[in-house]
Amino acid sequence: YKEAAHLLNDALSIREKTLGKDHPAVAATLNNLAVLYGKRGKYKEAEPLCKRALEIREIVLGKDHPDVAKQLNNLALLCQNQGKYEEVEYYYCRALEIYESCLGPDDPNVAKTKNNLASCYLKQGKYKDAEVLYKEILTRAHVKEFGSVDPIWMHAEEREEMSKSKHRDSAPYAEYGGWATDCKVSSPTVNTTLRNLGALYRRQGKLEAAETLEECAVRSRRQGIDPINQTKVVEILKEGDGTERRRSLGGSVKYENATDGSEEVSMGVEWSGDGSGTLQRSSSLGKIRDVIRRSSEMLVKKLQGNGPLEPRNTR
Repeated sequence: YKEAAHLLNDALSIREKTLGKDHPAVAATLNNLAVLYGKRGKYKEAEPLCKRALEIREIVLGKDHPDVAKQLNNLALLCQNQGKYEEVEYYYCRALEIYESCLGPDDPNVAKTKNNLASCYLKQGKYKDAEVLYKEILTRAHVKEFGSVDPIWMHAEEREEMSKSKHRDSAPYAEYGGWATDCKVSSPTVNTTLRNLGALYRRQGKLEAAETLEECAVRSRRQGIDPINQTKVVEILKEGDGTERRRSLGGSVKYENATDGSEEVSMGVEWSGDGSGTLQRSSSLGKIRDVIRRSSEMLVKKLQGNGPLEPRNTR
């Protein structure tokens, strides 16, 4: 990690001198350095780097560009681990607005960002707000797959009501779970949302509804969609309504590649559910090393005159 940090800092210094401080390649290096610090648990050091990368992208690309939304997601992730939930909420809401307006409501980034925002609401005890977002994700996925029919969460709540009535439903699950049987969930985010909303239903005492969604998620996974790094909301929900919750959130968030041609680290980040509040190390360290090595080699070639130098940003 120390070697990687030194290389990235050297690359940052060189790029600032040769390309200008507002060049997209500088933003990419800042982002990579922020990712590295984040993986080491140095969130306070990572945050200003991520903010500077955001400022550059807003200047170069405009405030409504999808790459700006990606940087907002990264920044929200760092702030969330520091418990800065008001800032987290602001960054995720902004990112969500950009994705929806630029890429449309069915873009995978919309569902991912809604899930991230819902996790922020859960950390603050805003269960109703989180529930609304989870239902929006599932409804959109259902409408896209089958058209205007009742989504799975409606069936789950219907089963919950019938379980409490005198005429408790005795029909097999399949009558209510056609969505789980027929629909191959195309996104780990949707499967994760099923589990998250199921955990939230359990928190509310809606056990029948929770079991419906959980079985739906299991059936979907058996069809070949096995989500990686699922959000661990159960730990949060078990803690009650205290004003301060220290358990960190397990989630899947990627530092995406930019569209400006710069090479950036793309890596999954897991929020530990053991109360440590730290990012877990993953095999993605090899990816970080590869990116740094290639970037360093390209910089050396350019400075030696063996490669085309990127145009300097005069903004």
